[in-house]
Amino acid sequence: MSIWKIRTCNASTFGNQCLRNCSQNCLSQPCNHVTGECDGGCNRGWERLNCTEKCSPGTFGWNCSEKCNGCTEDSCDYISGVCTNISGCKPGYEYGRYCNKTCADWYFGTNCTNYCNCLENPCDTFSGQCSTDGCKRGWDSVSCDKECTYGYFGFNCNGFCANCLNQSCSILDGNCTDGCSTGYSGDMCDVKELSKNPISPSDPGPVIGGVIGAILIVIIVVILAVIIYRRRSASRPNKYLSDSKHLSGTEENTYINHDPSPQSMNVFVNEGCDAYIEDVSVSLPETHSGNTSGYDGSEEIPQEYEDEYEGNVYGNVQTEADYKIAIADLKKVINEKQKDEGFKKEYEILPRGLVHAHMEGSKEENKLKNRFLATWPYDHSRIVLTGNTNSDYINASYIDSYEKEKAYIASQGPKKNTIRDFWHMIWQEKVNTIVMVTKLEEERRKKCEQYWPQSVNKVKAVDNYRLVMKKEIQHTVYVYRLFMLQTNSSKNKHERKIHHFHFTEWPDHGVPNSVKLVNFYRKVKSIKVDKTAPMVVHCSAGVGRTGTFIAIDALYEHGQKECYVDIMEYVQTMRKDRMNMVQTHEQYEAVFEALLELFTVPDTSIHKSGFCEYIQKQEQDTLPRNQTVFREEFQRLQTLRPVYSADNYTTAKRKENLSKNYSKSVLANDNYRPYLMTYGRNRNDYINAVIVPGYLAESKLFVTQCPLDDTVIDFWTMMFDHGSRIIVLLDPANKGAPLWLEKNEKLQFDDFSIIKDNENLEKELQITLNHTKSKEMISLNVFTAEDWIKSNAPPSPEYMLDLLQRVQTCWETQKCPITVVCSDGCSKSGLFVTLKLVLEKMQVDEEIDIFQVVREIQMRRPEFLVELDQYEYCYKCIKELLDGDSRDSLYANI
Repeated sequence: MSIWKIRTCNASTFGNQCLRNCSQNCLSQPCNHVTGECDGGCNRGWERLNCTEKCSPGTFGWNCSEKCNGCTEDSCDYISGVCTNISGCKPGYEYGRYCNKTCADWYFGTNCTNYCNCLENPCDTFSGQCSTDGCKRGWDSVSCDKECTYGYFGFNCNGFCANCLNQSCSILDGNCTDGCSTGYSGDMCDVKELSKNPISPSDPGPVIGGVIGAILIVIIVVILAVIIYRRRSASRPNKYLSDSKHLSGTEENTYINHDPSPQSMNVFVNEGCDAYIEDVSVSLPETHSGNTSGYDGSEEIPQEYEDEYEGNVYGNVQTEADYKIAIADLKKVINEKQKDEGFKKEYEILPRGLVHAHMEGSKEENKLKNRFLATWPYDHSRIVLTGNTNSDYINASYIDSYEKEKAYIASQGPKKNTIRDFWHMIWQEKVNTIVMVTKLEEERRKKCEQYWPQSVNKVKAVDNYRLVMKKEIQHTVYVYRLFMLQTNSSKNKHERKIHHFHFTEWPDHGVPNSVKLVNFYRKVKSIKVDKTAPMVVHCSAGVGRTGTFIAIDALYEHGQKECYVDIMEYVQTMRKDRMNMVQTHEQYEAVFEALLELFTVPDTSIHKSGFCEYIQKQEQDTLPRNQTVFREEFQRLQTLRPVYSADNYTTAKRKENLSKNYSKSVLANDNYRPYLMTYGRNRNDYINAVIVPGYLAESKLFVTQCPLDDTVIDFWTMMFDHGSRIIVLLDPANKGAPLWLEKNEKLQFDDFSIIKDNENLEKELQITLNHTKSKEMISLNVFTAEDWIKSNAPPSPEYMLDLLQRVQTCWETQKCPITVVCSDGCSKSGLFVTLKLVLEKMQVDEEIDIFQVVREIQMRRPEFLVELDQYEYCYKCIKELLDGDSRDSLYANI
């Protein structure tokens, strides 16, 4: 009896006599020795039992289990899922490399650019179709994205304003805009007037009654005129004082009687007002409206027409004294109002809608001059154009400050057919400053027509006016333009200088970061002009953002003198002269935050030309180190440094991610971390890193820790996914977690292989990153800091400036994100990033502001730059740069 020895195939073969090779696309070897089936599944991009077929069109990834439904024609890379056609995604998907993110609620269509105004629930993100509930007031069509046609209004545009004169009414509530047809009355002209009996010629009663009535009307008009005259004769500040002391029976005012002793840390606040640096923590970041009704915070639809609006109600406002806030109490009040929607509840008390006569704006011949259907100036406060003009109408209103009548002009953004009227108004009112708080276009919607020349020294002829732009200077948060305006009149040919400040950081939805808004405001106020002329402020409609800026200016000026502010009172004052000034509760809150910033944080910017002299003066002062300006600024920063709750670090604290963090105290904030996209099996989208935006176009930094043994693959995945081609390595790599091997040796990690090509005295390396699946090869530049690696103390300013310059020179050619690496992702990286951004800001703004740069990066990672020595070192480096030793520097020659 013979014994046969059975032998199975080796790990890479199968089948009869083991003559067939296992597929290279098996995720793990060996394959089944009989059938060749990949028991462990297939690599990305392959399918079937033996993993020999590429994913069919429309699928990709592990075992082809993922679908690229959002890509055009369902066509994507069978391994990574990147869409083949990158020009756009299918309707219902946000634009991106993968087209795998569906539109947010209320948005639909190609690249999610369309907005639906469904009544209750969001529309279908793909088709845009609303549910059977129908549309909100003023909207129609399947997607509720078409405004009611002329003459129709209300839900689904079912209402018809038949009795309105010219069938002209508001598309939202049906209120007639031009008055009623004969025989009808009421806001909606829905009340039929009773027919009157004809008057007999022989009956003298009606004639006598008419005469008596006329006499009474004349008497009433005279009395009213006397009352108005007396009120206007009163001093301007008294116009805004509350009558609450008469109501309460006492004249005591706990705010005005506040102890006026100044504090040493707050010399920048006017004497007589108490404001403590402890009262300000972190200013509002850019916020976004969370309005579930579908209103997006933009000015396309005036706020007074939300669903709950029931008419032009002016009332229910509490006594003004209830809202007076001492400057010293401002932070405490803000904290209280941020609880339980306090700002929103208070804002809703304000009168809204049209509350005064507005006949001129609603006239047929003026309708085309209005940017929005129902945003009109009041007759009593509108700008009346005089002189050589076809019409006296422009959609703009005078607004009073506390100290001066007609201190501002709130205007809509000019339209094509109103540019001439706009410049006529500027000349007529002797305006020398224009503040613009909108972009020309936002979300593909025209917000304002460009009313100035296309380039510097170009002439723009506007009817009787000749306009030349003498300067156009781009800054980090705004653009400054200097115009010369001249009239072609033969009698008056002199020209005027117009300063134009254009804020470019107001987000499409919500409100801007209050630090940026205050920075802009301070630049506007720094210009020396004739203060007797009104300041023109405009956005798109001329009510929301415009009202916010005007309120900040008026309340800050008043608060410096009186030591208190009353935001509620002043918004009411503005709304008496123009409807809906400060249009959302987010804007209302932004006024509070901006005032807090102005009263408690001084302007710390220093112009480049005076920086060295400023530092020299500080160094000559013989103050103890704990009393220097640098120490004072640093202490203020410590107070302002944000303290985030555990909710901001949910991903970093997940069980599977805890081991990925070098330090339990330095984590990636969910709001600011980069997401990994092409991570492999058993990995996820987390890496301990934060994104820090720069000041230059396309400038962005990824700041991360030295990779751990288990996170090297995440590091290279981030580099690949986010297109970073520059690495600044400030600490040596961790043992057991090298980022590359010696020259020409290959380091392999899943889908990546890394080869060091060459090096230059250990200061700069060239690395090739190869993505084996997509066969994409990327060349990277790595900068190291040997002098800093040897010691935790910062290197000499000359060495640091040299490193910064070499990195900047490389970035100028690459224009890609820079990845900055140190052991814990903050200790050294924070200093490097601060100096990098200070130099960028200096390049754009011609000024140095180390304080605000540190403040902004600490929003992203509070652990950045927490040592006084590092803060002082930043000043030393900039002084070294500007003092003459580095005149050949890229930064010094800007």
